[in-house]
Amino acid sequence: MNRKTEYSFNKEIQVKLIPFKRYLQELGNEAGTIRQKSNYAGCFLKWLETEKVTETNYNDLLAFIDHCKQTGKSKKHINSILRAVRNYYEHLKQSNEDLINPAANLYLKGIKQKLPHDLLAFETLEEIYNAYPVIDTRTKRNKIMLGIYIYQGVTTDELRKLQTRHINLQAGKIHIPGSKRSNSRKLNLQPFQILDLHEYLNQIRPELIKNTTLSTEASAKVDQLFISMEGNANLKNSIHHLFRALRRINPAVRDARQIRSSVIVHWLNNHNLRQVQYMAGHKHVSSTERYAMNNLEELKTEVEKYHPLSD
Repeated sequence: MNRKTEYSFNKEIQVKLIPFKRYLQELGNEAGTIRQKSNYAGCFLKWLETEKVTETNYNDLLAFIDHCKQTGKSKKHINSILRAVRNYYEHLKQSNEDLINPAANLYLKGIKQKLPHDLLAFETLEEIYNAYPVIDTRTKRNKIMLGIYIYQGVTTDELRKLQTRHINLQAGKIHIPGSKRSNSRKLNLQPFQILDLHEYLNQIRPELIKNTTLSTEASAKVDQLFISMEGNANLKNSIHHLFRALRRINPAVRDARQIRSSVIVHWLNNHNLRQVQYMAGHKHVSSTERYAMNNLEELKTEVEKYHPLSD
């Protein structure tokens, strides 16, 4: 089916979707998400034809799922549509508290999740950290970034968003701000991180800003914790050079995602599931459970079991 035709709705459906879009906006959904969920909800209303949405039951939803399968939609796609339908009924319940949401807890099972693989033992990560050579201002900054990757398990996006105000040296804490994909959290800094960050904040970073090619006004607005050697907020090249140097130390190093996955598995061997969910900033515990293996060898076995080249 042509995509434009699929999301083309009559006037009646368009009118029904207007308050739904407002509801999604009030929940803080971004424009792209609102558009997608509105399209999916519209497809459901279109499929109902003359049936009343308030009289739809569980069996009707099963028939709708079958319709989606017949049109070639994947399980993952259907689950996304069902989420939008659930949201639509939650919106309707605001004006009708007695309305039953037939899509509540309804989703297709059997979707294979990618398992973390090629993980590094935490001891290996610490060996890499200790082996990283500090010879100048650039490498001093890079080693501090590496420490936050390893000891706080941040994503690259989170590393970029860190600001100077997120560091509390006196308390020995770092605040990782949340996003639409992750929760915020406060984590402990290692003692050596506190010393290195103190030097960075009081000596190295001011020097970088002082030598910036940006105007004084522009550089003064750079609140980002880690900045480039030119004194601006673009860290793409800095992170690229960091990981290129790490691969020279240990060729098994791949990227920041690999380090984060390795750290989460290490945490799970030392903390309970809910603690690790908080430390990793996962919005859902199911995201943490993916890493819940007793040790790296067990995880490797699980990966090999689902590897496309395995017997």
